[in-house]
Amino acid sequence: MKAENSIVKNFWENNPVGAKFIDAELGSPDFFKTFDMKREAENCEPSSFSNKIHEYDRSEGKMVLDVGCGNGYVLAQYARYGARVFGIDLTEKALQLSQRRFQLSQFKAEFKLTDGKIIPYTDNAFDVICCMGVLHHIANPRPMINEINRVLKSNGQAIFMVYNRASFRNHITFRIRKYIGPKIYRGKDMQQIRNMNDGPDCPLAMVYGKREIERLLKDGFQNLSFLINKLPYEELFIHPTLGYYMARLLPTPSESFFARKWGWNLYVKGNKK
Repeated sequence: MKAENSIVKNFWENNPVGAKFIDAELGSPDFFKTFDMKREAENCEPSSFSNKIHEYDRSEGKMVLDVGCGNGYVLAQYARYGARVFGIDLTEKALQLSQRRFQLSQFKAEFKLTDGKIIPYTDNAFDVICCMGVLHHIANPRPMINEINRVLKSNGQAIFMVYNRASFRNHITFRIRKYIGPKIYRGKDMQQIRNMNDGPDCPLAMVYGKREIERLLKDGFQNLSFLINKLPYEELFIHPTLGYYMARLLPTPSESFFARKWGWNLYVKGNKK
């Protein structure tokens, strides 16, 4: 188990979220500007959709914890609306980037290093806890879920994002990669190809269906609701040029029927029992 944790930590230390897509010095103002622009693009997670998930504009005065805070993007949105924000992450690099983002924006936050199996805060400390894109990288997410439940206030809100088992990417895109994609995917099984979604050396990237998430969360959370998003037209139509022209004719990707039905990101919201 320690060896497994070390592999995961080393990967994310060397591959900070989003860094492979950005041609700018890590931690520079241009890095954060480019990261935010790419994340908020219509074929990813536009700011209006992100606000729908997190309700940033209703978070003033709330205590908010981000489990797996990455480079601090989500926490910065909460801070902008007056929330008191805290972030934890597995890697030193993530905490350095988050601290740098907050330094540049002149927001205040507290960041701590932990793998999430123990969250270094007291019981019932937070009004909101988000955990975006983290659970699917953990072989056994149960300890982290239990800790999130412990430090969340009674009836507090938890927000998760995991990769969607029922997505176009899982059922179509990855199979295309396996059989006719670049050579790097040849000879790989489907789980190996899923792992490679976050980089060729990513040790694990699981997919979840709604029922699987319900089973994971049912003991500690109630009032679960689901949203699905992220299916660029370039991916849906399996060709960048065709996708580009179809995007001019169809609703924005984040509002399309296809993304809401077969998108890659599965968002789950619930309240602590």
